[in-house]
Amino acid sequence: MTDCVFVRGLEFEGNHGYTAAERRGTRRFRVNLTLELPLAAAAASDRIADTVDYWKVSEIVVALGTKSTYKLIEALAGAIGTKIQELYPHAAVAIELEKLAPPCPGVPAACGVKLVFPARQAEPGSLHLGPARS
Repeated sequence: MTDCVFVRGLEFEGNHGYTAAERRGTRRFRVNLTLELPLAAAAASDRIADTVDYWKVSEIVVALGTKSTYKLIEALAGAIGTKIQELYPHAAVAIELEKLAPPCPGVPAACGVKLVFPARQAEPGSLHLGPARS
């Protein structure tokens, strides 16, 4: 098994969609995130600096989802993954992004994508896990 930090069911409203009509109105989106990384140091230290701050990760998702516009949810998921890895490059990141009640035949509850970002190689001597919340 691999250690991980996860955020499930994070929701926001955004103006994302392929057509201009979709982007004019807001739609609901749901995100599930998994960040795989060793957590033994955090388990031993009880310090947020030794783990992923899921408050900051949630803040990134909501900010990108509500303050930007993308035609494709793949592009939005890609932007989220890139921004998270700027803070936590040592973590492998999996993002599931769902558009809730999309305007499709058959009235699906959700359509979505899953993107996986492999962990980046740490620089020699670097143990930096990202900024801790103040």
